[in-house]
Amino acid sequence: MVRILLNCLDTLGKSMAGPAIRYWEFAHALAKSHQVTLRVPNQTDQISTTFTISTGPIKFKKIDVIITQTIDPSLAFHAKRYKIPLIYDAYDPEPLEHLEIFKPSALKVRKHLNRAIIHTINFNLRMADAVICANHRQRDLWMGSLLSLKKISPTIYDQDETLHKRVGIAPFGIPSRPAIQSKSGFREKFNIKASDKLLLWGGGIWNWFDPLTLIRAVKELSKQRSDIKLVFMGIRHPNASIPIMSMANKAIKLAEDLKIKDQFVFFNEQWIPYEERENFLLDADIGVSTHFEHLETQYSFRTRLLDYIWAGLPLITTEGDVFAELVLKNKIGKVVPAQDVRALVLAISQLIDDSAETLRIKSNLKELREQLVWEKAVAPLEEIIEHLINNPLKNYFAYDLAQILYYQFQKCHPWTLVERWWIRRNNGIKT
Repeated sequence: MVRILLNCLDTLGKSMAGPAIRYWEFAHALAKSHQVTLRVPNQTDQISTTFTISTGPIKFKKIDVIITQTIDPSLAFHAKRYKIPLIYDAYDPEPLEHLEIFKPSALKVRKHLNRAIIHTINFNLRMADAVICANHRQRDLWMGSLLSLKKISPTIYDQDETLHKRVGIAPFGIPSRPAIQSKSGFREKFNIKASDKLLLWGGGIWNWFDPLTLIRAVKELSKQRSDIKLVFMGIRHPNASIPIMSMANKAIKLAEDLKIKDQFVFFNEQWIPYEERENFLLDADIGVSTHFEHLETQYSFRTRLLDYIWAGLPLITTEGDVFAELVLKNKIGKVVPAQDVRALVLAISQLIDDSAETLRIKSNLKELREQLVWEKAVAPLEEIIEHLINNPLKNYFAYDLAQILYYQFQKCHPWTLVERWWIRRNNGIKT
């Protein structure tokens, strides 16, 4: 039995965003055959009988492997000192997100933040003994990064010529149990009729998403019929330190300007508790996710679409990412071009009015669900853990220490400090 530490950086609680959900479910799945500790940054009322939840210091002498969403210098130092393998969870390509998040900021600020996040990611990759990600595109992205950092050595290659035991795909999953509605959801909250067709945007509104095209499509549909309603599931992130993004404000303003807010388009302010989300998912008829055509999209993994699949909702999504490929391959919904209002209107109308197609989609969703459960999602991660335990790399502590010190030096470089001071002085970061 391997002693595993899951180092989660996101807030764990009744309401959780993607990173916390991922580690909560990782812990449940891995605890079936390993001794698991889930370390979180906050005091929480979440409890488990199968694994330990910790907010205290890491007990490195009692850990065999660490899975973490980032590798800071302190974690790297102690892990290398005690020869503990580090698995870096790179399912979220942050540098690509940052290009979108900070678009409203001054160019000087964006350049500084871009350098900082790439510097951090490169350090994570240098310190990692293995990497996990969410899909094959991300794997190619990180393989290229590791190659440029000289991390793909003959020693590693000889152990595994495919490198699947060093760079693995461990995506999000869905519960193996069926989604069951135990109480009313958005229909009661927003007084939406049982006969109305409810479109659900099943998560937050981040800057790299495109809710505006969807809202315009609902406006067009409202001119023809009164039974189509759209609900945005959450506006405020459960982590209070993350502000409402500018795209969320734009979406609310557009709905107001088009005079469809609280009539055809509804915004749920607070985040839905994780264990209650199925009540709101099962109130819907269609799950929707629309985004822009840009770099973040190509390497993204829209976890909210998995909830749609779990709840048996036909999907409408924008082309360009791996989920669009999944939708087309498995015939579980419609894929539309980016920022195409007419195509979106047509897709919504077809799914709502064609009951025969909806039945076929629901049958396909039922077949697909079994392939996406958490137990299968973590299987590649378990293989990586076993490989690292059985094939430890030589530990060059002096070399690793030099890398850690160099990383710290770059963060404290005089020019870097001047840049940070300038940004804070001018309040330059906007989201």
